[in-house]
Amino acid sequence: MNEKCPVCGTGFTPEPGFYFGALYISYGFTVVFFAGISLLLYFTIRPASWVCRTAILGTSLFFIPFSFRYSRILFLYWFGGISYRGK
Repeated sequence: MNEKCPVCGTGFTPEPGFYFGALYISYGFTVVFFAGISLLLYFTIRPASWVCRTAILGTSLFFIPFSFRYSRILFLYWFGGISYRGK
């Protein structure tokens, strides 16, 4: 694998704190998912607590790939100095 991008010169090796920083963004996604599903269920059907827990767990498992990928992408854009410039 190349160490740097031949087009823009961006390094492909992440800094040591990259994954730790992306973890905070992933945590934020998870909080938004939990709060959103909880409020939606509470204000619509007011189910039993086990239904809420099951819905929250199922939703969080469903959105793990989204959170995994986009937390790292957002961290790179916000703090890594990388920006996409389409042709």
